[in-house]
Amino acid sequence: MSFSEHIEAIAKSAVMIDATDLPGLVALQDEFKSARIAADEAGATDAAALADAAIQHIEDIVLRTIDDVGQHFNLVLEIIEQLQRTVDGISAHGNEPGQSEAVASTDPALIASWIDSSLDLIASLEPSVLALESGTLDPSSVDEELGHLRRGLHTIKGECGVLGRHDIQRVFHEAESRLDASLESGISISAQELLALLDWFNVFLERLREDPAASPDDCEAMCERLRQSAERPHPNLDAADDDNRHVSDAGATDSTLQSSPEALRDDSRGAVVVDIDDAMRDNLQDFLAEARDHINAAEEALLDLEKVPDDHEQINTVFRAFHTIKGVAGFMNLTAIVDLAHNAEYLLDAARSRTLTLNPPLMGLILISCDMLRQLTGVLEGGGAPTKGRYDAINEQLQAAVQGRPVDLDAIPEDTEPAESDDAAGAGAGASDTGRSGSMKTRDRRSNSGSGERRVDQTVKVSTQRMDNLVTMVGELVIAQQMVIQDADDLQIQDERLQRNLGHVWKIVRDLQEVSMSLRMVSLRGLFQKMSRLVRDIAAKSTKQIQFVTEGEDVEIDRNVVEEIADPLVHMIRNSCDHGIESPDDRRAAGKPDTGHLTLRAYHGGGSIVIEIEDDGRGLDREKILCKALDRGVLSADRDVSEMSDQEVYKLVFLPGFSTADEVTDLSGRGVGMDVVRRNIEAMRGKVDIRSTPSRGTTFIIQLPLTMAIIDGMIVRVGSERYVVPTLSIERSFRPSENELHTVVGRGEMVSVRGTLLPVYRLGGVLGRDDGETDPTESLLVVIEAGDDRCCVMVDEIIGQQQVVIKNLGLQSQSIPGVSGGAILGDGRVALILDINGIIGQAAADDTCISTAVASGDIEATAIA
Repeated sequence: MSFSEHIEAIAKSAVMIDATDLPGLVALQDEFKSARIAADEAGATDAAALADAAIQHIEDIVLRTIDDVGQHFNLVLEIIEQLQRTVDGISAHGNEPGQSEAVASTDPALIASWIDSSLDLIASLEPSVLALESGTLDPSSVDEELGHLRRGLHTIKGECGVLGRHDIQRVFHEAESRLDASLESGISISAQELLALLDWFNVFLERLREDPAASPDDCEAMCERLRQSAERPHPNLDAADDDNRHVSDAGATDSTLQSSPEALRDDSRGAVVVDIDDAMRDNLQDFLAEARDHINAAEEALLDLEKVPDDHEQINTVFRAFHTIKGVAGFMNLTAIVDLAHNAEYLLDAARSRTLTLNPPLMGLILISCDMLRQLTGVLEGGGAPTKGRYDAINEQLQAAVQGRPVDLDAIPEDTEPAESDDAAGAGAGASDTGRSGSMKTRDRRSNSGSGERRVDQTVKVSTQRMDNLVTMVGELVIAQQMVIQDADDLQIQDERLQRNLGHVWKIVRDLQEVSMSLRMVSLRGLFQKMSRLVRDIAAKSTKQIQFVTEGEDVEIDRNVVEEIADPLVHMIRNSCDHGIESPDDRRAAGKPDTGHLTLRAYHGGGSIVIEIEDDGRGLDREKILCKALDRGVLSADRDVSEMSDQEVYKLVFLPGFSTADEVTDLSGRGVGMDVVRRNIEAMRGKVDIRSTPSRGTTFIIQLPLTMAIIDGMIVRVGSERYVVPTLSIERSFRPSENELHTVVGRGEMVSVRGTLLPVYRLGGVLGRDDGETDPTESLLVVIEAGDDRCCVMVDEIIGQQQVVIKNLGLQSQSIPGVSGGAILGDGRVALILDINGIIGQAAADDTCISTAVASGDIEATAIA
């Protein structure tokens, strides 16, 4: 049969079968094999490559080695159509099938599907390459990994032929040929070249995703590199002999490929040079965002490994993080990052192959490597560069660990002084900031999806400034919409159609507002992960044993709130570790286990986010706090401290400079920080409380708003002014009767609310106004709560509920007690937004606002036991 007849027979057979007809698929595969022989006889290399690709796809479908059989069957059909076009071209020109110009399908969906499946295939081939390189596999596993590797290269080659990418097809054909030649000659495989090939192809695929007309880097250079690799021996690489191997792009020079830490060791005090070519600067932000995510993931996995050292999946997670960073950094010629990541990767590969066990010193070394990687990438954003001495020492310790020599972490010097940097060290400064919440985790996303599944919901990078501008503009839209509705009410327009349209617009604006706010919501996982690393380092430095547990990492909160709460959390966790949890000796003496427990949890509570830091340490000493307060003059000597509640005593630790520590350490004890904690939390309209039991532990409770931009508020009037009370703080409102009002000796006005006496604070008096209603029975009482505190505030009128956009009042607003910001109402007037915590605190400390009624004779004072 001629080549054309074979293709016609294949097309007829394909019409009669589907992806579930295994006998039919096997028969179709045999027909493709016959067509391939005919193509070889005719010298049609492109047609033969197409047939090879179809044979491989059918084999994957029959053996079920892929997840999406439907997609692979569709690719077989695409190949058949491609071969038919080839036959049609032969008939039209009367030529034999030769080097036909196969035109790739321009269907974007097909291209996107191919990119996704290729990235999945690359992710599955890399472990095979590294496993073969390690030389620790048994013979059966070697054959399995080799078969998987060869099938993968063959599949990529065939699919490139289907899509008309013959330049890439030639590269993978060369790689396949080199692999076959290596197997036949019995020499080892060059993992370096194979990994370089996979990274080269990966870079092209990512580029193709952004630009359908993109082309790969010099294909001929990659082919030449593969050919040269077959002309020199490739024994299994040993870290002691080849500690400078790393993945780079095809055009990298030999000097770049063989760079080492020695090249940077000109002066131990000098700065490590981390520079980037201008041609690569467009890819910088993507690389930085991805590197941060991988470093964070590696640290989280390492902290889990300390609890379960033989968790192979966590080791793979750390390995993939360093390997990915190395690959992208190699493409961008960031030599310092490549060398460090490569040495750490070699150590982790030894752990993956179980030739080395990760003990605490090795895990500490890898964590130090993570810190160094973070600092090196930070240089590209304008941060300070590490010294060459510290950088070289880390690399030396990594190499020593791989060679089986003991690790000495004390040999790694600290960067106590600024590095003596060259101009090139800061060449990366000035890079703009982008949002982390929208970072694209390309390789991880591919590996978690099905091999043939096309992901519809994709993540994009968006500048945080653009997100904030969007939220601001939506806030202005809310104000404008409220003004339109207010104008319609003022003009008493009762047109039914207008009211219906205004209601529809209100719904759309509300939905738009919720969507825009959700863009700024991020989970607390990243923040909690940083605290895990902090606890580990403090425990190691203070020789304490601390088990750190996190709960509620998936709780989402406004990104701005996360950024503001990070420093307060650091202070509070540091104090819990240093002052709260005792040393193992002290814990044993107190009848406790040697290991202390520290829990960081987050949850939704009453429309707010609650974050708790709980330890099982010594707890707060009430008497010690009171003694310190009396010594420092915080409390007057004639104060009856026995009347003070535990909550009042514990809150003294938030005073500036207040500390109960017996000695100052390099971690805490100077009395600096806790006052900043409270001030920062209250600036976010939050609150911090303390619960403590001596010898059993302490819990810090932080309440924070979900967002710092928009709140639901109740508009109230006092005199001629209007105020906004956050709806989440309101329990109920009512007009009191005379028999419900009382005046308690020493406590001022009280009102009975469902059997409970609550203090009554006149809002006008708290805010310094005297034009409001003075008779409580002619006013309204609003029951508000802030944590465990409940009270009633007296207002003249409740106007209604409204969603308001919080506006900053400027620096002077910091001196206004009980006010957290301002808002523009629907009629264009400005109203102050009340800070409930501040209102309660100000009212409780102001005698004038709780004794007005008694002084004026409005209410008879009574003593209630």
